[in-house]
Amino acid sequence: MTLRLRSALRIGALAVAAALLLTTAGLGPATAADVLEDGVSGQIPLLDQIDGKSALGYHRGLAVVGRNPILDRGANFAMAWVGQCAYVTTTSAQQLAGALNTPYLIPTNNPLNGLAVIDVSNPAQPQLVNILQSPAMLDPHESLQGNDARHIVLATSSMGNLLDVYDASDCRHPVLKSTLHIGVGLDNALGTQGITYRGHAMCVSPDGTMAYATGTPFNNAAIDLTDLSHPIVKQLFVPAAHDCDVSPDGNRLYLAVYGGAAFGTGGLLLSTTSILDTNDHDLPPYGTSNFNGLMILDSSQFEKHEANARFTIVSELPWTPESEGENPLAGSHTARYFRNHGRTFLYSSDEWPTIAACPWAHGRIIDITNERAPVKIVDITLGVQQIANCASTVPDLANYSAHYGGIDNQSNASLLFTTEYAGGLRVYDIRNPYAPVEIAYEHPAPILGEPLSIGSQIFGSRGSGWEAVPTYIHYVPKTGDIWMVGFTTGFSVLHLTNTAGPSVLDKVRFKTRRR
Repeated sequence: MTLRLRSALRIGALAVAAALLLTTAGLGPATAADVLEDGVSGQIPLLDQIDGKSALGYHRGLAVVGRNPILDRGANFAMAWVGQCAYVTTTSAQQLAGALNTPYLIPTNNPLNGLAVIDVSNPAQPQLVNILQSPAMLDPHESLQGNDARHIVLATSSMGNLLDVYDASDCRHPVLKSTLHIGVGLDNALGTQGITYRGHAMCVSPDGTMAYATGTPFNNAAIDLTDLSHPIVKQLFVPAAHDCDVSPDGNRLYLAVYGGAAFGTGGLLLSTTSILDTNDHDLPPYGTSNFNGLMILDSSQFEKHEANARFTIVSELPWTPESEGENPLAGSHTARYFRNHGRTFLYSSDEWPTIAACPWAHGRIIDITNERAPVKIVDITLGVQQIANCASTVPDLANYSAHYGGIDNQSNASLLFTTEYAGGLRVYDIRNPYAPVEIAYEHPAPILGEPLSIGSQIFGSRGSGWEAVPTYIHYVPKTGDIWMVGFTTGFSVLHLTNTAGPSVLDKVRFKTRRR
């Protein structure tokens, strides 16, 4: 796997350009428990799908500790957590593109659809406690979030205008406190469809008092959660983001602004001046933009819950999918904050989640220590995401796009986890963020016979051919547990094994686990 430094690295007044090669120096020798990838990194070769090998999964440096398939319901797509509980919701192409797919033709018709509550107090035997159905939790797509500070779980309805807020003080038994209407909606047989706001993803301030609900391709909503029974929409604002993250003090909002397929890519470097008041950089509730990339906003007025809170722009880092060597439809998707050795970074990834979209979207690390001049320092690109390998990867009929990620310790990161749909879960040693080293990967074996929608074969799972890993990853420092969700396999707890090489965390000794 190759990591290329495609942009100049600025440290102070110094500019450095270099090519970085991802090494596997940290890997220990493979063992009999490892099942190695046959193709380029991340690949599930068509021949392996034909002869059944891919149905057994691939893994190196990771082993499953415990798993709960959530009643074999399939379509598992988002995960959040509070304390010792995990929460998993479903998605399907119906929730994005209409009613032509099963089994979730109408989300309320399936009793397995909704918020699965999983008790992980015994990691070897995660227990399904309940599946809760409420207006937004029936089809939240990527918006599901949890917050340990307030013990809350929340989500918006996909393409709808509803926000559900749960009190998870007893994490095993969350209680629905409110359902908020964000702007105007239209009720029909498929649920409430948003008109002035359409939900997609979300991030929550660390203190749990503000939610920032993104709504590609319309706009975003800043929501005050001070009173869980009466959340308040403080502001609708553009440009519409795909995903976001918030700084530990709540004073910065990091927007992954998607401008690929929705707005074209002809003039992304024009930034957002066409929709902004250039005198005060106020963000209006509606507007159009051709910006794609990272936008850093000052969110301090919202964090302080000021009466007339407004955002101001701190900086922008635009890019185009073409400049990143990606499919022209790809666009900015994810932003995850972390610090390392006194510097501040974001893991950023793009996305275009379909089969045959080579070269697929990939990830990168951005140095935001100087927040007014963020700079990309390194790309994280799997072999399946490189244009040179398209001829061998497109026939796989697999979705190899980057998606989400996770960090082991936000204040002093050592491990980066990325989810790459059919490319699986990847684990990197990022003690040196300028030269990440891959140390492990996991392609779960799909559970056969689960219901698959038409759309799931585009981005979720392809029967016995491949399984998708789509969610955020949660790492438990005290135990080394890694929480992951697969489209058909449901919820899993994994550990690093000896194959991953010497532990990157001094306080945790990883033991080899049997699968």
